[in-house]
Amino acid sequence: MQREILEQEPAAELRVYAVWVPFSGGTRDSVDVSRQVLPDPRVVQFWDGSAVTSEWFARNVEDSRVPAWDVYYLYGPDATWTEVPGPLVSSGGTIIGGSSALQEGITSLLAEQTAA
Repeated sequence: MQREILEQEPAAELRVYAVWVPFSGGTRDSVDVSRQVLPDPRVVQFWDGSAVTSEWFARNVEDSRVPAWDVYYLYGPDATWTEVPGPLVSSGGTIIGGSSALQEGITSLLAEQTAA
């Protein structure tokens, strides 16, 4: 994501929220390492040691009982958060495996902003 999207669009008005959860051996120290992986100043990083966000997004956005992790949710500039954030433009996982769909979604949103 850093190289393929953020570095390719350095002037784009993007906001990224990275929520790190304790799956695959992740620890609070992982956030410090993750800042090296996603150093872009547009990325706000959080540590969720209880995986509350993972469970919430699984139930409320994906309608699943399986915890949501290593996924992305892409929202446009008009998105609002009432009970559930929306409208959802694109989502998928794994993040690396779905990076082309994420990049296409972002490129489309940026093109809409430029045209407006």
